[in-house]
Amino acid sequence: MNFSKMESLFKKEGLNYQFVGLESIDSTSAYLKRQANKKLQPMFCIATSQVDGYGQRQRQWLSNEDSLAFSVLCRFSVPIHELEGVSQIVGLKLIESLVDVFNDQLFIKWPNDLYSDSGKVAGLLIECVAFDKDACWLVIGVGINCSSMDASSTVIKKSGYPISHLKLPKGEDNTVFLTFFVAKLDELSHSFVSGDFEKHSESYQKYDYFDLDQPVIVYDTEQSISGCYKGLTQRGELLFESEGCRVTYRSGDVSIRTIDDI
Repeated sequence: MNFSKMESLFKKEGLNYQFVGLESIDSTSAYLKRQANKKLQPMFCIATSQVDGYGQRQRQWLSNEDSLAFSVLCRFSVPIHELEGVSQIVGLKLIESLVDVFNDQLFIKWPNDLYSDSGKVAGLLIECVAFDKDACWLVIGVGINCSSMDASSTVIKKSGYPISHLKLPKGEDNTVFLTFFVAKLDELSHSFVSGDFEKHSESYQKYDYFDLDQPVIVYDTEQSISGCYKGLTQRGELLFESEGCRVTYRSGDVSIRTIDDI
C-alpha cells in the first residue's frame, strides 16, 4: 500500500487531516480513539494489517488479507442528540464512492452494512469520542473486503452470514477511492444538520437491501420478532410492522435479516 502517494493526494485535494499509515495495528478506530484522548484534530488512519478489528457490539471484524481497514476522526458541527440519520448517510457516501471503482451492484443493509448479491462486503462503525453543546467528534471506522482475484462468496461460521469480496480492477490501487470517500465525508461533517436524512431518503431507497413489505426478522437484545420491513423514517430509523403494530428502531444494536437468511 503506497501511503506516501495516498497522503500526497489528500493534500492535493485540500483534505486537512493528519495522515497516519501503518503496516500493522490492533484497530484503526482504537488507534484514533487513543489519539483523541490526547488531542482532538481531524485524522485519518489506515493499516495494511488490522489484527483486532471490531464492529457492532464489539464483534470481531472478519476479513481476508486483501481487505481495506481505515478510520476517520472528524468534527460534526451539531450536538450529539441531533445526529439522527448520520450513520445511514455515511453508508450512502461509502456506497457512492465504491460504485465508481467496483463493478458489483451494492446495497445498504440497515443501519449501514454494505452487501453485494453474494454477501457482506463492508461494514461501518461510528463512535462518538467527545462532544459539547455545539459539536461532537466521531471516529468512523470502515472495513472493506477486497480481492485482486475472482473470489466467490464464503460463509464464515463465526459471522452467521455470507461474507463476500469486491474485486479490484486490474492495476488499480485504492488511493483514488479513499480520497474520494474522505472528501465526501469531510463535506458531510461541515454541512450536516438535524433532519438531513430526509434529503437522502430517495437515494437510500435506491440502494436498500430490503424491499418494502418484505418478511423479515428483527433481533433486539434477547428476543426476535417476525414482521414486515416498512423502510426508514425521515430520521433514518428502521420502520417495522408486526401483528398490525408499527415499531421504530434507532439503535445499531438491533439487527434485521430476511427470512431466507435464517
